Amino acid sequence: MKDHYIPENKFPIKINRNVLMLGNYFFNLFLIIGKRHSALFEVGISGIVDRVINQLEHLDINPDFIIPSHPHSDHITGLPGLARRYPYARIIVASGAKEFTEHPKAGPLLIKEDMFMSKRLADLNIKPGRPSLERIPALDGSLVIKDKKSIDLGQVTLDLIKVNGHSPGNLMGILNSEKILFCSDSLGFHFPGRGFLPLYFTGADEYLSTLNFIKEFNPSIICPAHQGHMTGKAAATGIQVSLDTTLNTIKNIKLSSFSDETLAMNLFEQSYKDEFTLYTEDNIKNCTSLLVKRAKEL
Repeated sequence: MKDHYIPENKFPIKINRNVLMLGNYFFNLFLIIGKRHSALFEVGISGIVDRVINQLEHLDINPDFIIPSHPHSDHITGLPGLARRYPYARIIVASGAKEFTEHPKAGPLLIKEDMFMSKRLADLNIKPGRPSLERIPALDGSLVIKDKKSIDLGQVTLDLIKVNGHSPGNLMGILNSEKILFCSDSLGFHFPGRGFLPLYFTGADEYLSTLNFIKEFNPSIICPAHQGHMTGKAAATGIQVSLDTTLNTIKNIKLSSFSDETLAMNLFEQSYKDEFTLYTEDNIKNCTSLLVKRAKEL
């Protein structure tokens, strides 16, 4: 992690003439700027909201659209603070996001995980600007995308596409004219210089379809939600590494004679290090159990 860590004071980072990366090394938000409007793709967690607001104020930009990529805790719990600061911004989500956050089991876990992530940031000398969430993010009144939608920002068009495999209510963003992809977690969890952990939580087959869509699009710049962006050859290599790792992970699970519990624990022990320790052990153990389950369903 040390070789790839980006200090907080380096943010915002200019990706190209229309895109800036906000937030910090662990939680990346992308500001897409057009001639008339701007959109913030990703919202991070509550612990970075004040830092992101400071970055936006320094840029003298109030986003017109705020787009949580999907309703997992590290992609949705920053929304209440941002929505409160920018009350005129239109919130855009994919269908399924609201239902996920309102599930009786999901809400308490979102709050618990948000608190843990804020504490972990503090451990790393990234002090949260506010207390963690006390209630689930409300998505009432959001613009809901069932398939895809183009947002005209003024000489810049952001295409939003609902994709499957990683999470309910999952969106990717595309700037076709500049071949930029905002993929959130659809490539897996990004460990810079070390590859990806597959994250096919809702379906391995659908996740692979999304990966193949990304590969066919062949982006010049990939913007995951964690640990920075990739450009040019690094982007192409990252896509292939993610695809190969996913296929190998599924194959190894399906061919193994170990129990599901042992396979899940092995995945946990291999992955729960460095950047992944920002999440609770229980969360990541649930994730690796899901990876085993979904692989065997394929």
